[in-house]
Amino acid sequence: MDKVPTWLNEGFLQTVLQGGESIQPRVTVVSYTARPAIAAGENFSSYLFRVNVTYRVGESPKEHSQSLIVKLPVQGGFIYDLAKHTEFYDKEPVFYERILPKMNEKLNCEFSPTAFYSPLDKVVVQSDLAPDYHVGDKENQLDYAHAKLFYTILAKFHASALAVHRDDPKLFESVKGETLYSAGSALQGWIELGTKVIGEILSEMDDGKQYADFFLSRVATIWDSAVEGVKPKYRVNCQLHGDSWTNNLMFKYNSSKEPIDLKIIDYQISRYTTPALDIMYFMYTSCKYDVRQRQKELYEVYLETFNNSLERLGCPERMSLEQLKEDFKLAAPFFITTIVFGLTPIMAVGTAEGDSFEGFSAEDIRTGR
Repeated sequence: MDKVPTWLNEGFLQTVLQGGESIQPRVTVVSYTARPAIAAGENFSSYLFRVNVTYRVGESPKEHSQSLIVKLPVQGGFIYDLAKHTEFYDKEPVFYERILPKMNEKLNCEFSPTAFYSPLDKVVVQSDLAPDYHVGDKENQLDYAHAKLFYTILAKFHASALAVHRDDPKLFESVKGETLYSAGSALQGWIELGTKVIGEILSEMDDGKQYADFFLSRVATIWDSAVEGVKPKYRVNCQLHGDSWTNNLMFKYNSSKEPIDLKIIDYQISRYTTPALDIMYFMYTSCKYDVRQRQKELYEVYLETFNNSLERLGCPERMSLEQLKEDFKLAAPFFITTIVFGLTPIMAVGTAEGDSFEGFSAEDIRTGR
């Protein structure tokens, strides 16, 4: 969507900055500009707009400036078909408004951009992190320094979520549900067809034949196995981010271009289960090959931070490397499906649909278009 919605206007911004319709002191919008925040295809599930607004508060003549990101659901295509039957667009507002503020307090760690009041359902308004923070490099992938910082922050995120859940389990009731891997999901046809296609492609490659049967033999069972794989395990569970890859990570750098801070964005497919899913998902979607060769080191970084944070928060739960590996095995079908889910848009690059998931519909997936 290149066109700014008509409702994204002076009145909307006034309500956002006030924190509500009738909140005092009143805000007066002096001027604003709004434009798309990202190029087509950079976010498959939402439209993002960058808004720069100048305003005054109450009777004061002093002018203030604020840069905002306004995020709203896509209006068509496969993601739309998937989302309309789930809590896909309901989770993120709850996360920003009710859960993240409590998580941030636990370890004095700000995990995400600042959230603002939104008068519209399913529309998220947050502070613009640019130019201080930059989205991770998905093309070249991330080096060891980025990965180590990520796993350190992720461990604190998981520990904080676990601690808040212990304090108030009901707070998480509206975000615990599975968004993608549930009965009747439009994703099922994609996963089954994609598994079959990848197996067939590998079978025609000299170097791929030995791997082809791995996919082809799992076509009939992959979906049910994945649904089981994302369910909470019998050991440590917590609220996960759910989509922890480069596009959802924003890094801050020092003068030597070393990453020194990280903010995590996009909470639409958060789920309650083993931390193993977030940990492995990042490793195989976002890290360079040489980093993956050192993954055991990074898992130990995560576990040390996670367990120390839990001790600091007074939580009795702990996780060992052996337990983490066991959860990796139990969740293996989920990891297989992420290969299928991740490869599809990559294979679509250069086609009419490659710039946006709005070009795909659930029916296209079911019919194998």
